[in-house]
This record gives sequence, structure tokens and C-alpha cells, in this order.
Amino acid sequence: MSALTACGDSDSSKSSSGLEKTNIKVGVLPIADAASIYIARSKGYFKAEGLNVTPTILANGSVTISKVMSGGVDMSYSAYIPIVQAASTGIKVKVIADGYQGRSNLYPIITVPNSSIHSAKQLAGKKIGLINAKGFPSLLTNAALKNAGVNPKDAHLVEIQYPQMPAALENHSIDAAFMTEPYLSQSQQKFGARVIVDTMSGPTADLPVGGYMTSQKFAKENPKTVAAFQRAIAKAQAAATDRNLVGQILPTYIKGLSPQVAQTITLGVYPQTLSKTRLQRVADLMNELGVLKQHYDVQGIL
Repeated sequence: MSALTACGDSDSSKSSSGLEKTNIKVGVLPIADAASIYIARSKGYFKAEGLNVTPTILANGSVTISKVMSGGVDMSYSAYIPIVQAASTGIKVKVIADGYQGRSNLYPIITVPNSSIHSAKQLAGKKIGLINAKGFPSLLTNAALKNAGVNPKDAHLVEIQYPQMPAALENHSIDAAFMTEPYLSQSQQKFGARVIVDTMSGPTADLPVGGYMTSQKFAKENPKTVAAFQRAIAKAQAAATDRNLVGQILPTYIKGLSPQVAQTITLGVYPQTLSKTRLQRVADLMNELGVLKQHYDVQGIL
């Protein structure tokens, strides 16, 4: 049984008072994945649970782990790759809610219109920009390369923040880029970015992307606070099925995103339940690609 399901039956009126901690900091990335945090704030879902949530923008998925474990933030949205990696080395993390699931065309590898690269096979020996060379983007990139018959070691992964990737493509400091929204649509509008390969296809189709996590210590010491957060996020995830609502909320925390583009970008799925089966797919793919040296059972972090 997931943590979300286990805590979902609690009476909200009881947890609205007597929470162990009411003011909490939640780490987020400036991407669509974390929209539910801002929806929960704007809709008053956190407030209804007695929580005052302050979002804190973090650099990438790997930073989320150290921030949570050091107490820099109480909870955080994070890609599942660094969460599973950390847990497999003994770091006591806990996933408390699912956040985002992929779909077709959500995470393509792109290039400039006049590039000579037209297929994943031609990425061998090329520089590929991505936000985290050891996280979710690299896993999907390596899976796409392997699926095309390319040894992932033959490509050069270069870490670049999403907002800087379009310029890096245009000045040819990288040959291709692992891109996500809204930067994908912005690049297509600005210079006609062309898709080389959809990384969310084949063995990675509909792969879970990330979720909300905390430390096992925080969860143990603040069970009512965690339960309140879970209930609020569950409501926000359900509200995120409204495409128009998500489009309205994105420009409030993603710099440079216009309301017009926000309503047209490709979005993933905002799951309302936490599933071991879905999360296990991520760990198994990590094992297959050598990111994990052996099988890891994700039950330990739920």
C-alpha cells in the first residue's frame, strides 16, 4: 500500500490542528512537473490542511536529495532517478506522493533546423546537452541511444540548465539537447528546433518521471504534517487534469513563459496515486542500463 493511500483516510479536521510543523519549505524545479505545488497554494489546499508551504527553486534533481537530507528544505519534488540512486546507497529517503508521468513527445532530443543529425544513431560522438548527466534526462537519453544501437558511452553528455540550452544549440556549443517544456516550445518558436528522437517511447513509454520526497527522519517525526501535505497534493494532482488550469499556473513560476505558450505546450500526466509497480519500472531500467549495479526493490522508499 502506498504512503498516499495509507494516509488518505485520515480525517482532515484532525490534522488541520496539532500538526508537528505548519511552515514547510518544498523544493521545486522551474518546470511543469511541479505545477501541483502552485495549484495547491492558489486553490488553498495547503491552507485548508493547516500548512503554509513556501516553494524553493532548486537547480536540478540531484540537488533535491542533499537539500532534503541537510534540512535546507523539508520536502521536495525530485526526479525518481536520484531518489532511487540515493536509496540504493543507504540514504534514508521516502517518497510521499507521485508527481509526474511521461507521455509521447514530452522529452525529445532536439537540434537546430540545419543540423546534419536526423536520427538517434547519428548522435554517436556528439555533444548532448541535458540538465543532469546523472539523472532522469541521462537515463532516457541513454535508453534512446541503446534502442538505436548506439553505445551510450559514445555520446558526450554536457550539463546545461534548461534556460541556457536554446542558446547553446544556436551557438553550436552542443550538437543536440534533451529538452522539456516550456523550453521545447520556446525553442521551436524561436529558431525552429527540430526533434531527433522521442525519448519517451518504446521501453520508456509512459515512464514515471518524479515525485515528492522527504527524509525518513522527517516523515517519522512529522507524520501528521506529511499526511496533510499528501492530502493537499492529491487534490492538486486531481485539479491538474484541467489543462487550462495548469496553463494558467505555469507562467507564475517559470520565468519567460508567456500565457499563450503555456496553454499550448505538451504536458505529462499528474498521477493521483502512488504506485510501487510504476516506480519499480524506473529502478528496473536503471539496473538494465547499469546505473544500478543490482536489482533494487522500491518498496523500501514508499
